[in-house]
Amino acid sequence: MTLLQLPTDAQSFLSLFERSWDSVVDDLHGWCGGFRARPESVQRPLETVFGHLGLLLITLVSLRHSDEYRHPRKEVGPDGGHGQTGHDCDSLCVPLVRDPAVRRAIAEHYSPDAWIPGHDTSEIEPSASARSEWNSIDFDTVRFHRHGTTSFILAGYPAGAAHGRRRQLALKCLVYPFLQVPTIVRNTAEYYSKYGVPSRDLRHLVQIWASSASWILMDYVPGETLAEHLDRRRGNTPGSASADRTTRRPAAAAREIEIDVLADLGRELFAAMAELEQAGLRHCDLSPSNIIVASGEEGARPSFIFIDLGVNYLYTHALPGIGGPDATYVAPELRAGGTGTNRTDLYSVGQLLVAISGAPGGSDGTVPDLFYAETPVMARFIEDLVDGEPTRRLLLFRPDPPPAPLYPQLRRFFDEELAAMAATRRGRVGQVRIRWLAALLDLFMPLAGAPARQWQVWRIRRSQGLYRHPRRSMHIRWLLTASWLSAAAWYVAATVLVTWWLRDLGWDWGNQAIAFLQQATGTPSDRFPYLDDLRQPDYPISDFAENLPVRMVGLSFLLVGARYYQNLFAGLTPLVAGLRQGWLSLLAIVAELHMRLFAVAAFLLVLPPTLVQGRWWSVFTPVGVLFVFICNWSCLSFARLALRRAKAAQLSTVPAGRVAGLDAFSGWTPSAAFYAVTCGVIGTLIYLDLVKDVYVYAGAVTAINTVLFYVIKCSGRSAADVRTGLGRAFLAAERLRYAAEGRVPRPRVGD
Repeated sequence: MTLLQLPTDAQSFLSLFERSWDSVVDDLHGWCGGFRARPESVQRPLETVFGHLGLLLITLVSLRHSDEYRHPRKEVGPDGGHGQTGHDCDSLCVPLVRDPAVRRAIAEHYSPDAWIPGHDTSEIEPSASARSEWNSIDFDTVRFHRHGTTSFILAGYPAGAAHGRRRQLALKCLVYPFLQVPTIVRNTAEYYSKYGVPSRDLRHLVQIWASSASWILMDYVPGETLAEHLDRRRGNTPGSASADRTTRRPAAAAREIEIDVLADLGRELFAAMAELEQAGLRHCDLSPSNIIVASGEEGARPSFIFIDLGVNYLYTHALPGIGGPDATYVAPELRAGGTGTNRTDLYSVGQLLVAISGAPGGSDGTVPDLFYAETPVMARFIEDLVDGEPTRRLLLFRPDPPPAPLYPQLRRFFDEELAAMAATRRGRVGQVRIRWLAALLDLFMPLAGAPARQWQVWRIRRSQGLYRHPRRSMHIRWLLTASWLSAAAWYVAATVLVTWWLRDLGWDWGNQAIAFLQQATGTPSDRFPYLDDLRQPDYPISDFAENLPVRMVGLSFLLVGARYYQNLFAGLTPLVAGLRQGWLSLLAIVAELHMRLFAVAAFLLVLPPTLVQGRWWSVFTPVGVLFVFICNWSCLSFARLALRRAKAAQLSTVPAGRVAGLDAFSGWTPSAAFYAVTCGVIGTLIYLDLVKDVYVYAGAVTAINTVLFYVIKCSGRSAADVRTGLGRAFLAAERLRYAAEGRVPRPRVGD
């Protein structure tokens, strides 16, 4: 039995040898670990045997690691960069490779001229440069570095110096049993010819020195992988960034996007991709474990260096397995066994932006909820990168065709969307670090800061020249106008209501402006010019007890109306669906009409009972709740139809299962209907003086509006979930629009 013939999975190993990997590894570790403690007379004749057994032990450990990576059965962790392999490399692999006998065995078995029997690739002739580079390795300096999916990686130095110093090298040795696979051997032998870039001016690509059938020699890149870097920054268990993207982040990162991290690392990612494109290469296996984060001087931005270019053997089906923890980052066409195009890496870039942002995501490849909860602009950009259908990537963000380079343009798009996203954060109460305090302060802002956010986004879009862009503006001017109109209506209605309440209490309610208006119009000092002329004779102003119900209910409707519109609808519009999608477009218009009418709904509902007839409050209450029901129904109908059509069109940007935010929102519609009917019946009875418990009814309506709707449903997590569900649906409708119009991205070279 040779190294080449060892089984590559745990079950086959157990079936063949009737012993598990663990037991064999433990026995070999015990023998090898105690070998150097034996007398010199015992060691000398067994020196070569020890070296080969040491290589066998490293091979078995690497096979076990590979099997656990390809068939995850437990959390993958730090020992090999991919996961917890059931051993401590510092006490096993590192001491073994440090031993000269094991180094000699590695040099012998991995020599370019070592014979690899069993298939035609044994005829691959090593190049002269491969032999030269191999012979230049100083094996006395070689040490163990980490495990890979199909390899173990060593670090060391060449024997000679260049320009007075020795460049550190990394030697990626394929685990011997994988040399039975012709595809792996051939691709490894050709790796230098495919990915060796002569220029040393490219700072984002690892320099390849040479390759042979069983190894790749390259620059050693000090630093940590992106997966390790993100885990360290966020204080997570090592490996979780790549292995489990559903892990909740601690503290603020669990509830909002880490914009600063996204900006720094996202820009570095696009810079690295631009350099890769400049070199005429594609990565095709871009994931956190294949990016080394090299830290410069203190305070300097980390630098990305790409390693392991080329399609992973798991996705070419050269190896059995389910893809491992990095499969989420690999484009679906590659996971299906296809070949890479210039659109393939777009998918990986989008998924990496998600990982960098700190948003906990799922394994289905969709954009996480947090991107929609704040503002959908960045979610929209990432959706355009991670669509499962390659021809639908860059459907909305259309770069100039070649020869214009792609990734510098995507970097500009990214910066523009990032600026718009950051604009929504300015002055937001949610930036308060103490969560309960932020939630409490937010309750004292009925408008939820939405008008200011819309203003900031509009300013950014105007400075970018995008506020009129047919694809990129997302109707920002229209949304800004509606948000400010809603705010103005709320302030007017609230001012009138508070003033009338002060008059009921007999407190001073005048000011210089009102006094001037009274003098100019000849109005008595106890009357409000013009507005008091609207009041019916049987509606007294100074009766606090009589007017308490209309004031309480009116104030509660003002609070709920403002929060309902500004916190749910102010930044969204179904008009992105366009006018050519039949019933979906019609529902979009209906939903848009009701959404924007709600911007002034509270104003229209509160002022007539306040100014004209106080008894009308019992009639206007069910009317207001009925309008809430209609608005909820129209939005929900549009969103559900958009998602159904998106799933029918196989848009991968839409979750395959249920959308949690819409599930919650769907419960609002029947509850609003029941509330409207109840208010209608009781309100009518009160208006007809058939029911006398006016204060009980008014108090109940006020409590329901204030506590259930204002505090619970239209604030905090509940409102964010609804925004998320609606945002997903609206963006899905937009993607359907452009997909139906056939406006796919123009082909680029290599597609």
